[in-house]
Amino acid sequence: MKRLTSKRGFTLIELLVVIAIIAILIALLLPAVQQAREAARRSTCKNNMKQLGLALHNYNETHGVLPPGCINGAGSAALGDQEATNGLNHTGFTLLLPFIDQGPLYNKWNFDIASGGATNGFFTSVAGGWPNDNTPLGQTILPALLCPSDEGQTLEVRTDASWMATNAARSNYLFCGGSHYCGWPGRGLYSAYRESANDMPSGIKTQSQGMFGFNGAAKFKAVTDGLSNSIAMTEGCIYGKRDDAYSPLWAQHRVYGSFAVNHPNLDPNHINNKRYHINGPYDALGAAGAGTADDPRIYVSVASSVHEGGCHVLMGDGAVRFLSENMDHTQYALLTRIHDGQPTGEY
Repeated sequence: MKRLTSKRGFTLIELLVVIAIIAILIALLLPAVQQAREAARRSTCKNNMKQLGLALHNYNETHGVLPPGCINGAGSAALGDQEATNGLNHTGFTLLLPFIDQGPLYNKWNFDIASGGATNGFFTSVAGGWPNDNTPLGQTILPALLCPSDEGQTLEVRTDASWMATNAARSNYLFCGGSHYCGWPGRGLYSAYRESANDMPSGIKTQSQGMFGFNGAAKFKAVTDGLSNSIAMTEGCIYGKRDDAYSPLWAQHRVYGSFAVNHPNLDPNHINNKRYHINGPYDALGAAGAGTADDPRIYVSVASSVHEGGCHVLMGDGAVRFLSENMDHTQYALLTRIHDGQPTGEY
């Protein structure tokens, strides 16, 4: 006679032990998976900047000069470069489109009319009115200009068009405009690129210049500090800005969000050094106009990223380096300038 046997299953305690083991394994592996994903995103961001470096060199090879940081942009009217009714707000990225595999988009662009509607009190109007035929083109999201680690990769939507663009595509990369106060009367943020101090507004010096500026940019021969010692572009984070008003935009210039700049004062105790440093807070305790405590949100127009500890920068020679937010302020300030003649030291 065949003997019947019963199949034994797992007890409740055994099941709980298995579940606990699985949970522990997941808890151990999840950070490693997240770190691997972030490493991949960071690598993509670095590669994006390398491609931008190639684009800048190819543009220079074609035109004999780097593209302007912006053309007739809101804020530059104070420099006397154009009539108050001739606002264009083109950025250097629109000129780089053919060199980043965006030739068809470039061919649709009308450079005789504005790329952005911001007037900022400097223009009474922009060329071609706003919106115009360039408006939908500037809403094109370009992955090559976005860091995959950033969470702000959407169209920026605003209603105060006199100051800011509306429904515009963002960018995570900024042109290096050199030092704060080096180009705009009234202590503005941006550099007006000039080859000679004789062409600069009264009281403005060229030694604080970066590689890019309003209505002009350097030729490589002007970078006498050396291309490997001069920053061409930096990251500029979208997520964590004070508000959408200051997100970098690739197609439209406005008073904030196109250039990365640094404070020129090399005094390590200067009150604004913290604000204008890498990943500088919007309100740094003791800075001009700040509140009573540090604000963790990122300040406008500074080199910044969501990567832990610093951000990538593109050097003039095409190399991409990661600069720590804790690096010496003086060294960083010198790297933003192209011909001040001062040694940068190790960094």
